[in-house]
Amino acid sequence: MHILTSWLQLNTEMRNTLTKERKSSISLLLLSKMFERLAFYLIMAILIQYLTESFKLATDTAEIYYSIFYGMIGLTTLFSGLLGDLRDRAKIVKIGFFLLTAMYLVIPFLPSISILILTALILLSIGIGLTSPNIIVLLGNIYNEKENEIFGLSGFILFSLAVNMSGLIAPGLSFYLKNSLGYNAIFLFAFLFGLISLILFLKFKSIYTKLDFLSSPEVNPVSISQKKINTLILISILTIGVLIRFALNQKGLTFTFFVRDYTEKGFDLSQLFSNIEKYISLIFLVLFSVIITRRKHIKWGNIFNIILIGIVLCSIAFITIASFDTLSYSISGNIIIINAFIFILIAETLLSPTIVYIIYRSSPIRYKGLFQGVSYIIMAISNSLLFLGAILYKPSDTALPFIIFTSILVISAILIIILKKVINNKLIGLERNSGITAANKSNRCTTK
Repeated sequence: MHILTSWLQLNTEMRNTLTKERKSSISLLLLSKMFERLAFYLIMAILIQYLTESFKLATDTAEIYYSIFYGMIGLTTLFSGLLGDLRDRAKIVKIGFFLLTAMYLVIPFLPSISILILTALILLSIGIGLTSPNIIVLLGNIYNEKENEIFGLSGFILFSLAVNMSGLIAPGLSFYLKNSLGYNAIFLFAFLFGLISLILFLKFKSIYTKLDFLSSPEVNPVSISQKKINTLILISILTIGVLIRFALNQKGLTFTFFVRDYTEKGFDLSQLFSNIEKYISLIFLVLFSVIITRRKHIKWGNIFNIILIGIVLCSIAFITIASFDTLSYSISGNIIIINAFIFILIAETLLSPTIVYIIYRSSPIRYKGLFQGVSYIIMAISNSLLFLGAILYKPSDTALPFIIFTSILVISAILIIILKKVINNKLIGLERNSGITAANKSNRCTTK
C-alpha cells in the first residue's frame, strides 16, 4: 500500500487535488483488485484440468463447464454496472467479494455431483462479475474530476498494472502449488487471496463513504453543452474502440499464426513471447504511469494523442509483418518479429487503459456502471470478429490480413483526428461562451 500511495505523490497537480484519504482509498482499491485477480488467475490456470482429474468429468464436459463459467462472468458484468448505478455500488462489490471468496473455499469440498459443481462455478462467476465494472467506476469516482478536468488516467494505468502483476505471479504459483501440495492448496490460496481482497475492500469502503464528491449532479450539475461534448466523445470512442480492439487483439490470433508458421522453420519464438510478454507489459505500464503522473496539465487533445500514438505503433508492427518477405533479405527474421511484437505490446499498454478511462470519463455521472457494461459488449464484439483475421490468414499469403488490419487502424486514426478537432473547437466555443457569460454578469453587477 505504501508503494502505491507514494506513486500517487509524483504529480504536483495531483498532490494539490487528491487528499490523503483519496490516495489511501486508491491504494486500498488497487490492492484489493490485485488480490482478487491473483485468486482468479490461480484457478483459471488449472480449472479444466481440475474438473477432469478431481471430479472425473469428461474433457468435453469440463470444457462446457468452463465456457459456462466464463460466459456467466461476462453476462454478470453486463448488468452489474447498471445494478451499481441503481443501488449502493460499494455494497454490490462487497456482495461479489463475499460470494467469490466463499466459493473458492466451498468448491474443493463438493461431491462429484454435476449440478452442484456447475452451480458453484456459476455463483463464483457471478461474484467475479459483480466486482469487475463497479470497481472501475469506484476508482474513477475517487478522482472527483469535474467538467473537463483530466488527471485520473494514471489511476487506470495503475489498475492495469495491478491486474498484470497478478497475471504474472499467479500461473507459476498455481502450478507450483499443484505439483507440491495438490489442487486443494490452490483453492486454499485462492480463498486466502479472496479474503484479503475482501478485507482491503471493506477498509476502502469505510474511507470512500466519508469522501465528498463535488462532481455529483446534485452538487455540480453538468451544463447541456458539456453533456453534448461528453456524449460525442463517448459514442465516438465506443464505435472506434471496436475497430481498434479488433486490430489490437490480433496479437493473440493472426499474429500468433504467423509466429507459429515461422517457428516451424526452426526458431521457437512462441515460447520466448510467452516468457517475456508479461514482464515487458509491466515495464511499459510503469513507464507510461510515470510519464502521465509527471504531466501537470492534461487535456482531451493529449488523451486523443495517446490513442493516436498507440494506433501508429500497432500499424508499424503490422506493416513490418506484412513486409516480412522483403525485409528478411536484409534483417534477421527473428529480429523483425520480436520488434513487431514489442511495438504491439507498447500499443496495447497505451490503448487499453486509455480507452477504459475515456469511456468512464465521458459517460453520464449517473450511468457510468452501465457504460462499463456497454464497453464489455464492445470488447466482446471485437473478440467475436477475430475469426475474420483467421479466415484471411493463409501461410502462402501472410501479408494480406496485416495490410487489412493496418487499413482498419488508419481509418481509426483518421476518425480520432476528426474527433480531436471537433472536440477542441467545441471546447474553445464553450470557454468563449463561459467568458462572455461571466463578463455579462460582471457588467450587470457593476450597473447595479
